[in-house]
Amino acid sequence: MKLTYLWPLFLLVLIPVIIIMYLLKQRAVERPVSSLFLWNEMYQNAEANTPWEKLKKNWLLILQIITLCILIFAICSPFFLKGGVGADHAVIVIDNSAGMSTIYEGDKTRLDVAIEEAVAYVKDLRSGTGITVIASSVDGTLLYSNGDNKNQAIEKIRSIPQTANPGDAHAGLEMVRTMQTQWKSVETVCFTDTYASMEEITGYIVDLYSVTENVGIDYVSHGYNEGKLVILSKICNYGTKDVVVDVNLYGNDTLLQILSVAVPAGDSQIVYFDDFNYQGRTVSVELSSKDSLPGDNIAYDVLEEDNVTEVLFMTEANLYLEKAMGILQGINVTKSNDILSFDDFKKQEYDVYIFDGMVPDVLPEQGSMIFMNIKETELFAFDALLQGVLVEPKEHEMTQYLEDLNFGVSDTYAYQVPDWADAVFQTGTHTVAFAGEYEKRNVCVLGFDLHNSDLPLKTEFPVLVYNMLNATSRQSLVEGGKYYPGDSVNIFGKMNESLPVVVLPDGKEQELRDFHWGFADTAQTGIYHVRQNTGKGMLQEAFAVNFPGTESSVSQIPTAMSEGEDMVKTSVSGVLNLRNIIILITLLFLGVEWIAYLRK
Repeated sequence: MKLTYLWPLFLLVLIPVIIIMYLLKQRAVERPVSSLFLWNEMYQNAEANTPWEKLKKNWLLILQIITLCILIFAICSPFFLKGGVGADHAVIVIDNSAGMSTIYEGDKTRLDVAIEEAVAYVKDLRSGTGITVIASSVDGTLLYSNGDNKNQAIEKIRSIPQTANPGDAHAGLEMVRTMQTQWKSVETVCFTDTYASMEEITGYIVDLYSVTENVGIDYVSHGYNEGKLVILSKICNYGTKDVVVDVNLYGNDTLLQILSVAVPAGDSQIVYFDDFNYQGRTVSVELSSKDSLPGDNIAYDVLEEDNVTEVLFMTEANLYLEKAMGILQGINVTKSNDILSFDDFKKQEYDVYIFDGMVPDVLPEQGSMIFMNIKETELFAFDALLQGVLVEPKEHEMTQYLEDLNFGVSDTYAYQVPDWADAVFQTGTHTVAFAGEYEKRNVCVLGFDLHNSDLPLKTEFPVLVYNMLNATSRQSLVEGGKYYPGDSVNIFGKMNESLPVVVLPDGKEQELRDFHWGFADTAQTGIYHVRQNTGKGMLQEAFAVNFPGTESSVSQIPTAMSEGEDMVKTSVSGVLNLRNIIILITLLFLGVEWIAYLRK
């Protein structure tokens, strides 16, 4: 047993005070009586007038001294260690990844039990112990730091949300490794269902793994067989028993087809849906039976076509532009260095044609066009040849975020800007680049060779290439279609239009802060819709966020993976604080003293 505080021991000086009070003689009071004959004992007047008397055996005195000692002992806040190290600081790491939503017992999930255990641990800490609370899944989140207020720490623990994120306690323990040097002594308690390394960390893991029966959907995908849509889904049985489950296919909440599948224990089956009619863009597959992990009983898929921009690049050599286009998503480039071969590509329609220093006799009838270092064509006219000039941007969709860009060009063509276009780059009064829409086709013209300028050396060059292709192509609003909770989704909105809006699965809407944005609010599973209102109409796309299959089954169990016997426990260890118990004993003694006083 140890004492939290020692200063209350000074209160022991009150014991002599109590004794002195019993040594003081009470002042005699004269009262008229009929006779003194019945008195068994009578003091002499001289002895009655003295201030002191002999200390006699008095149970009230003994009870009061015992009560004072117990009360002082309670103020010292004594405690017993229940297996913990009794450190000055306690760190609590709680795994709130998707796997912790597995039912542990009754209706309680593993996270519910972890929170209960953590709260009990905090309540048992001796007064004055520093507390830090960390939630861990994909990343570690610091919820409470370096405080000693138990109520606040418990409130933070109880507010830890259940996430659908993949992950475990590793991220939180990494935070502990970087933080623990600031404390003289520290004990870390980690609540998780998966193995996590406690190397270089003083403390232990509370193992919340439990054997469960779970059947989940690993993934949903789609394809086409002879032009007919086929949905396929992988069903996994992570339990110990063979099962037969009904697998339901939904399209926009409408039941399209039901299939029954038998899945042996520890095995999986592929289910194919091909006998249905559906014209929508999103589907979901759901298991009809409920089990210990409801989150993996449903998965989503987006049937959007891949919006890949097909680009035909006619150039002798332009490594700068090739590199810049290579880092952009959704761009498929076909290159040719012979303009005479242009007719060979007419069999396929391209979204964008880039003519760098060469142009065919007959321009393509479909698709957008980018002309670079071309003197003139049937679409635009040559104005002048300039040499050794400094080029500056004009306000235009293509110069978004490039307002401060300027670069030198050794020689460039200047143009008469057509009435369907606007200037993009100028030098003095001459226009060296312009862009616009000609007969519903986007056209961009740059009058110089990139090799004759220092533009490719500018950090803004990739942004310019992106803006140029964004203005002339039909790039997808969303990069990719399938994600896991916590992933960041790149959204590419059309510039100089209204900002894109994301509709979450629960129906809430979020307007993005910019046209190109990494959207990270993907905590919910389901279908996210992205829309943007443009001058040419409403653009709409979607992406799916699914429960991570890695969380459906735990293979590395803390108890099985631990090397030390004391490293993993099934419940918390802490301290037994005796203060409240002692206060109750004190109240009991006060009650006995009061009864003795009344009887006296």
